Amino acid sequence: MIHTEIVLTGGYTEYHALYDCIISIAESEGYRDAFIADLQLSIKEAFVNAVKHGNRDQEDLTVTCSFEGASDVLIVSIRDCGKGFNPDDLPIPTTSSGPVKQSGRGVYIIRSVAEIIGLACDNDGSTLMLRYIPY
Repeated sequence: MIHTEIVLTGGYTEYHALYDCIISIAESEGYRDAFIADLQLSIKEAFVNAVKHGNRDQEDLTVTCSFEGASDVLIVSIRDCGKGFNPDDLPIPTTSSGPVKQSGRGVYIIRSVAEIIGLACDNDGSTLMLRYIPY
């Protein structure tokens, strides 16, 4: 059973600590290398979005990542200090001018690996909840 939480402050430079946490969890659960790579990429995208859009690059604000589950399901929550967003309102980056833009593919990448099962917002921030089926 997995129950891990990591709180990061300092912006993008803190990703190395999150990466180490992801790898530790994945290896302890015996996830396959291909899944670990996809898990790492999708959580990195969520973390970057939390820092950039949620915390607006303010390095004194936190991003909290929680991991819950077991070998057959993994729930990951990424919490920032922002007001939140509706992932369904985002354009699909594979249509029209999407592929030539420098950004805007994070949620698309996340959805290619995980199911977005919720987005909770309150006065202190927003939490993106992702469900993974390890393979």
